[in-house]
Amino acid sequence: MMSEAVEFDYVIGGAGSAGCVLARRLADAGNRVLLIEAGPRDNSWVIRMPAGLRSIFKPSSRYNYWFETEPQRNLGNRRIQQPRGRVLGGSSSINGMTWLRGHPLDYERWEKEGATGWSWKDCLPYFRKIERSDVVSAYRGTDGFIHAQRQEHLCPLNQAFLDAGVEAGFSLTDDVNGYRQEGVSRFEMSVDHGIRNSAAYGYLHSRRDDGNLTIWTQSTLEQINLIGNKATGFKVLRGGTAVNVTARKETLLCAGVFGSPQLLMLSGIGPGDHLNEKGIVPRVESPGVGENLQDHLECHIQIETREPVSLNRELQLHRMLWAGVQWFGSKSGIASVNQCHVGAFLKSAPHIPHPDIQFHFFPVFFNKDWIPTRQTNGYRIGVGPMRPTSRGRVRLQSRHAEDPLSIDPNYMNTDEDWRVMRESVRLGLLFSRQPAFRRFHYREDMPGVDVSSIAAVDEFIRMDASSAYHPCGTCKIGTKHDASAVVGPDLKVRGVERLRVIDASVMPSVPSANINAATIMLAERASDLVLGRPAMQAQPLQFAA
Repeated sequence: MMSEAVEFDYVIGGAGSAGCVLARRLADAGNRVLLIEAGPRDNSWVIRMPAGLRSIFKPSSRYNYWFETEPQRNLGNRRIQQPRGRVLGGSSSINGMTWLRGHPLDYERWEKEGATGWSWKDCLPYFRKIERSDVVSAYRGTDGFIHAQRQEHLCPLNQAFLDAGVEAGFSLTDDVNGYRQEGVSRFEMSVDHGIRNSAAYGYLHSRRDDGNLTIWTQSTLEQINLIGNKATGFKVLRGGTAVNVTARKETLLCAGVFGSPQLLMLSGIGPGDHLNEKGIVPRVESPGVGENLQDHLECHIQIETREPVSLNRELQLHRMLWAGVQWFGSKSGIASVNQCHVGAFLKSAPHIPHPDIQFHFFPVFFNKDWIPTRQTNGYRIGVGPMRPTSRGRVRLQSRHAEDPLSIDPNYMNTDEDWRVMRESVRLGLLFSRQPAFRRFHYREDMPGVDVSSIAAVDEFIRMDASSAYHPCGTCKIGTKHDASAVVGPDLKVRGVERLRVIDASVMPSVPSANINAATIMLAERASDLVLGRPAMQAQPLQFAA
């Protein structure tokens, strides 16, 4: 059954990190905006509480799509989990809240790859605009919608990680989001006074209701409506009824790294041969749709400790009850922060221009399903390459929006990715064997086998590596001369009028860090493009390679 069409100035398909930013900025500018989300609202305590992460980061969660890849031939034919947010705020409502920008040279690379106007000096003012950081420097923002804070007190294992890095020969860096990324450092988290500071929390919940912004949840995008080569809005399934929503000005697709290429292809925009194969009439030939998929992989060093110095001790029933009392009562205590407070950015070789390895440190011992154990204390270091050279793709398996996608990241398909991952594992083990950690050390759980030979470390990588959950690139920005580019630097879809893609799918290459901050920055910059406003003044601050 089809209901009558509804009309807005802008219609935004997808209320993830980017969609929430755009909705706020466009509505604040006096436009009537419709924001469409397939999942529910984000008002559950398991989303608001930072420690609720493990309750939503699982297949049974109603807030999580929980995609899986095709079997990965370079990883023991395993399917790799790819959770994505299905809730207001998207993946910013289910992620680990680690707030990192990446390296300035990542954005210089974007510009070289065809993203004109997206260099470091162009992006920096938008990074500053989005954040309210506790770190005071010329590189950081002070009044944005995302609060970036550090954990005030480090537990013994977090401090041991920083000390071990120095003992291993690496430097401490004051702020990985500032002048120098390389080294070991305290990380920031997107948490505001004990509450997860998702894009929805920051940009939508603080907005006064003036009638300009309408939010539809539990509403599924079916296709982009086209008249000729002009986008007019979306067909949406809402409450069992198909609704045509019309955009007077522009249609903005923000469905994410998997959802955006899916909807383009379902609407006839994509590689013609593939569309014909699925029974979809090609409307616009765009061979790059769904291509260029990139992601970060991590392997894991895990050590059991002699003493109960890890966060596992907080899983004792009386401690969990007290944590709940503290959080529900005053948004304080162990439940009010995330689990990753320190980490590192390192180079895999001296000639590498800027760090290409990232460490996430967790003062927690996990089982194989990333569930913290009550019986065992310890810590885990996630280690892996940040600039993978392997490229994958997303493809349709049918012409129906509700059917699963074929997601093939093609992980570890180059010699360079193997080299950097081997070095990541070596450096992770080096950290774990420093004096700062040795006093806590009881046994090595992972790898747990001799990995002194290349063959042994490769087997460990094949059977242990998993996604760090930073997929991007499937609708990449590029120049008009790049046939594989889906959008131009203005984020307009090539060959289609009044349609833009604005989310992590447009990144031409993955930043050298977690990507949520970059996605929110991208959407802030995009809001100026959509509104026809001049870009913020470029800030060519120096940085260390």
